[in-house]
Amino acid sequence: MVKNLPVVPTARAGSLVETPTGITWRIQYPVISETCNMCLDCTLFCPDGVLLQQEGKIVLELTLCKGCGICANECKENAIQMIPEYSGIQGVFR
Repeated sequence: MVKNLPVVPTARAGSLVETPTGITWRIQYPVISETCNMCLDCTLFCPDGVLLQQEGKIVLELTLCKGCGICANECKENAIQMIPEYSGIQGVFR
């Protein structure tokens, strides 16, 4: 049995672009290696739409990336590595 529920938007369209969260939330960020075979699995699983295909490459919009690592986890080729955002003294922010 399928329920027909009303669509209830939780955020205004385009509001993520206006309020970048990656800068303050992220403790690690993805880096795509040259060995990427463009399977595009990472673009499908990214919850924030950070990964885009442009001009035959996968491009990251790091201002929106929260560093969850789902893209690196779902990459079958291990072409995405998560790198620590800050490598200085623990507990001291930029």
